[in-house]
Amino acid sequence: MLQIVIKTGIVIFLIVWTLLGGWLVAKYNHLFGPHHDNPSESPGARSFGVAHIVAVWIGGEVLAFYFLLR
Repeated sequence: MLQIVIKTGIVIFLIVWTLLGGWLVAKYNHLFGPHHDNPSESPGARSFGVAHIVAVWIGGEVLAFYFLLR
């Protein structure tokens, strides 16, 4: 019984996490585009931030699928 509850929670997490990822992609330019208040911010700094967010998002997906299929 507990296993079903945990797997249901993981499925709900995966749905919410995927929707969050889709929202980030839809709002990409607004969230990760050039910063209007800080023109000295480099493209490298922005790409590092995006790479970090993508790595955390993919890591969350992988961990959730691991525990779901385990």
